[in-house]
Amino acid sequence: MKCELCHKKDAETAITAVKNGVEEELYVCADCAKGERARRQKKSHATRKASGPAAGVSMSITQIGGPGDAPPPFLEAIMNAVNGMVGDIASAGREKRKSAESARRYRRVPVSGFPAEFKVRGLLHLEGLFLVNEIEAARRAANALELRLDGVNADGVPDAGHAYSVSHCGMQDRAARFAEALVEQERNARKRLASEMPRIYGDAICRALATLKNCRLLSPGELFDLLSPLRLAAMDGFLENASRKDIEGTMSALDLNSGEDGLDQEERDRVDAERADEVNGRFADTILNEKAEEMFL
Repeated sequence: MKCELCHKKDAETAITAVKNGVEEELYVCADCAKGERARRQKKSHATRKASGPAAGVSMSITQIGGPGDAPPPFLEAIMNAVNGMVGDIASAGREKRKSAESARRYRRVPVSGFPAEFKVRGLLHLEGLFLVNEIEAARRAANALELRLDGVNADGVPDAGHAYSVSHCGMQDRAARFAEALVEQERNARKRLASEMPRIYGDAICRALATLKNCRLLSPGELFDLLSPLRLAAMDGFLENASRKDIEGTMSALDLNSGEDGLDQEERDRVDAERADEVNGRFADTILNEKAEEMFL
């Protein structure tokens, strides 16, 4: 039989669609199925009637959970992953004075040896640990070991993009082992998101997409933060019309030094508005693909 929407190509799949105001099952071709999915997602993101750049919504994905939570089970895994960790913690007090004297000589652990999927802008990309609410536990573990886990703070967004560096002041081996343990736990967190926590994962992706499609003002730090869950989504093959390469290219090109702080408010609003308009258009056609819809919607 022919597609019930375009009446030209052969029908290949069944979808649920609204036809003449009534929801019904239709047998359609692959192109019409894809178009209907895109139309439905675009409608769900719309905030005003008229076509063109959509009006504003305001939401943030920069915080889930918070400091003070009890350390999750993964904390012990990180501790055990570092050889001699118990001895390290016991001696932390003795090393504290030495560390304080060397505070200005903290050096970052190189990330060049880690797989590309766990790096962005020369930092460890720990979006998975953030979404499963384990970043604060990782930070506490770093503090206990006299190490630093530093995020990117840009344009008033703390830990923007959940990209971090691990730094030490003379304890290079310990810091390297800690970074390796973090990457392994990030790998586990990403698997948990897809298999055990699809609602949380889907929420982060959909909030980011909705904001990118509809925001009216957008700073570099906010953009970096919003692209972070989309990078994971692109790597998992959940997006149409947005590739991992494009997302990573944008994240790498952003100025995250709060360089626009020196502008007066009117000029800064103008720059942020231009950035928002560009991003609105760029992500207007980005939607969840069929694989993602089955998992998240």
